[in-house]
Amino acid sequence: MDKNESKNDDHVDHAKIESPEADTDPDKRLEALTDKWKRALAEAENARKRADVARMDGHDHGVAIGVEALAPAYDAVCRAIEAAHASQDADTSQMTAHLAGLQNIKTAFETGLKALGVRTIAPKNTPFDPMLHEAMQIEETDKTAAGEVLVLHRPGLVLGKRLIRPAHVTVSASPGKPAKEKSPAD
Repeated sequence: MDKNESKNDDHVDHAKIESPEADTDPDKRLEALTDKWKRALAEAENARKRADVARMDGHDHGVAIGVEALAPAYDAVCRAIEAAHASQDADTSQMTAHLAGLQNIKTAFETGLKALGVRTIAPKNTPFDPMLHEAMQIEETDKTAAGEVLVLHRPGLVLGKRLIRPAHVTVSASPGKPAKEKSPAD
């Protein structure tokens, strides 16, 4: 046997194997091919949708990483503004100029966060939500209901439904009753 004969023997008519409908009614063949085409079109559309979701998730992930990296600078500016307001020199022209500059920096941060779709979580006098808040302290008080945010220590950040960082808060608790002293007879 030479090489040409073995090639001819190995050659198979794939059209006959892959489409048994070739021997049947042309309408059924058209229906089968239309069904395959519709399925392929639907799969392509689903793949496009999955790619869009993955692209948006990747974008949000990148924004979240960037915001996490810059958040400490934002926090530092906010603390500097608070410290400047509490300073004895807060009314001087030099401190007023510094405060205006710090406020401009804070506004630029907030404008950038808003442009990226990031919103701040700044709860106060709202119920504590463990999905959005991190309790840093618990303060017993009878002035508010238990489980209410009393003090905001650091705002949280959210991008869509993705929590970038929780808000640090102080939460109210019902005042504890003093423990009864046990007598030796107990």
